[in-house]
Amino acid sequence: MQQPQVETGAIGAGEGPQQAMPWSAWVMRQAWVRWCMCHMPRSWAQWWTASGWRQPLQRVLWGLEGILYLLLALMLCHALFTTGSYLLSSLWPVVTAAWRHLLPAVLLLVLSALPALLFTASFLLLFSMLLSLVGLLTSMSHPDYTQDLDQ
Repeated sequence: MQQPQVETGAIGAGEGPQQAMPWSAWVMRQAWVRWCMCHMPRSWAQWWTASGWRQPLQRVLWGLEGILYLLLALMLCHALFTTGSYLLSSLWPVVTAAWRHLLPAVLLLVLSALPALLFTASFLLLFSMLLSLVGLLTSMSHPDYTQDLDQ
């Protein structure tokens, strides 16, 4: 069972649900449309009620909508590109100052930390070697080790 499609009106609460209707029915309810229908020639009224003109018009409107979205996307890309280039051109003095002043400081920090890093690496290597030696000695003193050698 399919429920009928329902949408609320523009006013909102208190109206209750309204049946969905095509846009042409909404247009026909408007007073200015009824006045035009009464005062226009009968051939125009037949053209208006004929459905043959709506589909090409809809295609044209969809094409215009696509062109507008494309223009909007191009304008957004242009705005982002120009803003980004202005930002980068204004950041260039900051980058050169950082390169001129911070790079030597960072290099000096790394070079001054190098002896401490070498000492830490040698200590870890020595500690690892001692742990391996203790493990080897404890495994050699285990009774199962001598039985494995006899076999």
